[in-house]
Amino acid sequence: MNSLDRTIVVFINSFAHRLWTLDAVVHFLASNHMLKGCVFICVFYFFWFQSKGSTNGLELGERRQILLYTLLICIPGLIITRTLAAILPFRQRPLYDSQLHLHRAFTFDSNSLESWSSFPSDHAVLFFALATAVFLFDRKIGWFLYVYAVFCISLPRIFLGIHYPSDILAGALFGGALAYSARWPALRSLVTRHAFRMQQASPGLFYACFFFLAYQTADLYDPLRGGIHVASEIVHAILYTWTNVHSMEPNIVRQFLTVLHVQ
Repeated sequence: MNSLDRTIVVFINSFAHRLWTLDAVVHFLASNHMLKGCVFICVFYFFWFQSKGSTNGLELGERRQILLYTLLICIPGLIITRTLAAILPFRQRPLYDSQLHLHRAFTFDSNSLESWSSFPSDHAVLFFALATAVFLFDRKIGWFLYVYAVFCISLPRIFLGIHYPSDILAGALFGGALAYSARWPALRSLVTRHAFRMQQASPGLFYACFFFLAYQTADLYDPLRGGIHVASEIVHAILYTWTNVHSMEPNIVRQFLTVLHVQ
């Protein structure tokens, strides 16, 4: 953490815990998925189904390829981001750094974030990637999404003490680079060609999968991550039980199997 990081986060957070209304609005911006992922996915749908006569210099197929490529590439991008957060030296969230003396917003409950490293920001990775995809073929809307990602997604997280500015900057650069790789036609085609073959063979199945992918992206993959978390807990419970059973003395194991009527 450098002095600029500290200065910026302390300054922005200095406006917290003053007005309940301000804290509530900022917390709503930071936590409401309708104002985060839903906005970006609506823009994606608008450009996906836009008429061929309004392509701004790009063929409709190429534009759709960029949009689908970005939605798909964001998944491994976020996996890489979370892996980096786990293997890099732990970086405490600004709100928990007692030396910064940050204010806790009235409506914000941050207990669930204490064990999560703040670097890099997965929010920045996702939303700057989505903004970059649009920027590749429509600069006006792309710039709007960049500004929206800064002021409506990134700044609220600094305000609440969830991230340092450098967390946001690192995530934004990585996410932008991910989406910018869509400019390479060979890579773009490699990632999306099977999906577009599905579209030609079975449009219904393709758009069902497309909706699922878009929905998960708009909801920041929370339903999917929740399902994975529950599955991992079940697997851990089964492995724990299996390990304990096999570590028992032979006679205890025999008694256990007898109770289960296993020969």
